[in-house]
Amino acid sequence: MFILKSKFHTWLVISIIVSILFSCAGLKLSFQSVYTIQDDARQHIFWMQQFSDSDLFQGDLIANYFKTVSPWGFTALYKAINYLAIDIFWFNKISPLPIGIATTIYCFLVCLEFLPVPLAGFFSSLLLNQNLWMVDDLFSGTPRAFIYFLLLAFIYYLLKQNTFLCILIIVLQGLFYPQAVLLSATILLINFIRKQTTKAIYANSQNNEDKSISPLTISRKFISKQYYFWGLLTGIIVLIFYAFKTSDFGDIITVSQARLLPEFSPEGRSAFFADTWLKFWLTGIRSGFFPMEWQYSLMCSYGILILWLPSLPKIFPLGQKINSKVLILGDVLLASLIMFILAHLFLFRLHLPGRYTHYTIRIIIALLDGMVLGITFNYVSRKINHYLKRYRNLYKNLYKVVALMIITCLLLYPTYVLRAYPQRLGYLTGESPQLYEFLQQQPKDSVIASISEEADFIPSFTGRSVLVAREYGIPYHQGYYQEFRQRVQDLITAQYSLDLTTITDFIRKYNINLWLLDQNAFEIEYLRSNQWLMQFQPATKDAIKILQEKQEPLLLKKILLKKSGLPESEALRGQAEAWRIRERCSIFKQQNLTVLSAKCIVQSE
Repeated sequence: MFILKSKFHTWLVISIIVSILFSCAGLKLSFQSVYTIQDDARQHIFWMQQFSDSDLFQGDLIANYFKTVSPWGFTALYKAINYLAIDIFWFNKISPLPIGIATTIYCFLVCLEFLPVPLAGFFSSLLLNQNLWMVDDLFSGTPRAFIYFLLLAFIYYLLKQNTFLCILIIVLQGLFYPQAVLLSATILLINFIRKQTTKAIYANSQNNEDKSISPLTISRKFISKQYYFWGLLTGIIVLIFYAFKTSDFGDIITVSQARLLPEFSPEGRSAFFADTWLKFWLTGIRSGFFPMEWQYSLMCSYGILILWLPSLPKIFPLGQKINSKVLILGDVLLASLIMFILAHLFLFRLHLPGRYTHYTIRIIIALLDGMVLGITFNYVSRKINHYLKRYRNLYKNLYKVVALMIITCLLLYPTYVLRAYPQRLGYLTGESPQLYEFLQQQPKDSVIASISEEADFIPSFTGRSVLVAREYGIPYHQGYYQEFRQRVQDLITAQYSLDLTTITDFIRKYNINLWLLDQNAFEIEYLRSNQWLMQFQPATKDAIKILQEKQEPLLLKKILLKKSGLPESEALRGQAEAWRIRERCSIFKQQNLTVLSAKCIVQSE
């Protein structure tokens, strides 16, 4: 696939070691507990427990939805992993290591295509690793973890003019992250137009014997039209294939519909619309052009000096080795901008606009900055070598090692300062192992109703279905989210209802088996402080009103009062007494959580 000169091997190995070292810090977090899981992996992985036990999540709305939207290649990979008797959650934790190594290798190789200096390749891969470990894309082990590797591999094989492998990468993009195909196809088209234009300019300059053309502008080697034809054709076929893929969950939400939902507000579960124009278009996590760590990206964008260094050959001789292939980064940036604009014009149909720029900007900055560092380090080392010439035998190569260590430390420092690496990789640890063990013993078709944050962990750690949970409230497909939203409102209404029939009807409607309650679930602040629950109006507003009026919901009072045998006046002595009474229908209890039997609640009718 690629051949390196022997002198490059050392720096490639060092780059891989750096990637592994970055991975180790994150792996330490991921394996701190058997109940530790990456935030986004809770959405994408939990339903795959069906691979080893087909009885799990049968008829589960949430599982069926995430199964439908999961890319086929990603699903097939985990199915193969399960077939090999490897735990899918363990593999999810370990997968960032090989993905990170592959990303590092292709970053190193792409940099060498621009500037055949191994130190520049090392710096580029180091900077990219640093940037990737500041966010949770790679370490999520979800489909978007593959995007950096797939984009860099595509760029590399495009530069190498390897038709077969370029087409293969486009297919893999479609299997693992279909939005990447749109980027690659646009890059191909822009690259083809630029090459044809450049070819015409070069032919004209040869006829006119014009020697003023910059080597960065003209390349004497042009890729055949057939190469572009097959690449674009593959991309179009993959995109058509996905365009005709029908969804069982209705149409994508429209902009007008999204503006009416609090979920898309600045404080919403899927915040998209911002308070200011600047934040919406430039720095919004889903709508903005720049990545979320944009301050760091702009601060470190000294790669722009690449346009200036070649004009100073006496000071920076390595600048003359930069070849015209580097112009493909302009193609990538332009393609990202085009797809960013199109994603806004066809909002939500092409998914989120930021997905077309955030990844590519990180790659471009790392490659340009790495080349600039490689060129300037060569200049500094030559200057130091000149001054230490008389002491060459004593200081031979020592200064290079020291200087390289200093530069590497300076490059790594912002990671720890700006993002408190590696604590912000999105790893979460479930704090109720006894609850998980208890639920694992329940029937496989059990449905658990809860608005507790613990519901986010239950499908992954227990293999049991939840009616709703914040983590799974993704509002992009109307057929899914309308039903999901209705479930949340019904659950809130039932949990705080004063009417016994409302509660029993809710249990029968959704076939609820268990009801999980937080200890402070009937306190006003419990609702008010939960931004996610406050999205579901008027149900949450009505529940708060009931609590403000000092009325005790029947789930807290009437149902369990009949089981207690106590007169109503005794049961109204406060929350502590009511909590004791509720133990009559409790089948599990720990300090902050109680699980009620839905059957017990219904029988109290």
